[in-house]
Amino acid sequence: MEVANSVTYANSLLELAERKENVGDKRALMLEAAELYLKASKNSLGDEAQHYYSIASQLYLKSQQLRENNLEKMTSKIEEGKRPKRKFKDIGGLRKVKESIRMKIIEPLQHPEVFQYFGKKAGGGVLMYGPPGCGKSLIAEATAGEADVAFFNVRASDIKSKYLGEAEQRLSKLFDDARKEKAAIIFFDEFEALGTDRTRQASNTKGIVSTLLAEMDGLGNKDQNILVIGATNEPWSIDVALRRSGRFDTIIFVPPPDLEARKEILKIHMERKPTNCLNYDAIATATENFSGADLKALCEDATDIPLKECLMFKARREITNADFYEALEGRKPTIYPWFNRAREMLERRGEESMFPEVMAFAAKIGNNMRISA
Repeated sequence: MEVANSVTYANSLLELAERKENVGDKRALMLEAAELYLKASKNSLGDEAQHYYSIASQLYLKSQQLRENNLEKMTSKIEEGKRPKRKFKDIGGLRKVKESIRMKIIEPLQHPEVFQYFGKKAGGGVLMYGPPGCGKSLIAEATAGEADVAFFNVRASDIKSKYLGEAEQRLSKLFDDARKEKAAIIFFDEFEALGTDRTRQASNTKGIVSTLLAEMDGLGNKDQNILVIGATNEPWSIDVALRRSGRFDTIIFVPPPDLEARKEILKIHMERKPTNCLNYDAIATATENFSGADLKALCEDATDIPLKECLMFKARREITNADFYEALEGRKPTIYPWFNRAREMLERRGEESMFPEVMAFAAKIGNNMRISA
């Protein structure tokens, strides 16, 4: 009776597994069914025991194959090895950031023999941080474009898994794929989701940081010209072991665009639109503390005004300064909440000296932040 019950329940689990679309759920049900068949085998004799054992083995092998296929499917979502066409000239402003990246990333990748001569390795890690919408992802892509190397664009969702060990496998495969290239940049967007302090992680994700540490400790050796870039809005949340020398030891602050940068960004976004003598100096001055994303949204708002008029009255006209000033009435900088939160977090942790750029910028715009709050 016990054997029959185990087999019946196992078969019901397999029927349920067939209806599951999520591979992880399907595997979990198959493994549970395999355990029941194994139990039935132990409680049976002769050919019947061998039959149940064979089914259990097949189910286990099938579940493992599903896992491998799912791993291939998940890692294929990563934009593997492409060479971006975007260059620094396509991104407005950030001159100091670009200069820093050129020396710390592009030159070492393009001229590794020179850096080896001076005792510096070409690989390693760079952490870019700052408020949202200020161009961290664009800078990473443009860096790969400038260096003309393979670019692996990775989101946390491409790596993380609720199943123990799968995230670590995906990370290892990612680095293996990058090693097949002559030189490569691996870019982790929203890096805090992967590199969070291990004391604050769930048990099934703690291994991600350990795997990252192990992979990065091997970078910069011969024939491993791999540069890892992490972009984050919360650098203080990154595990301290990842910020040590030899890992993400270069930390670059990506600030909101200054006046000249805002002019460049506005011109880039309006380049292919019908405009009438736009005063970029005046508009840039009126958009102090706007992020790059804020400026893009402003350009879209200003464009929508004559576009809607054209649809209503069938009369075309160009985009004017007046459209921008009208659009500005509904737009405010979005960076203030981030700087407020960042300053409070750093003061609470006593880490002001670790991120001086944040504290300096927060002090500079302090009055506006209080008004905004």
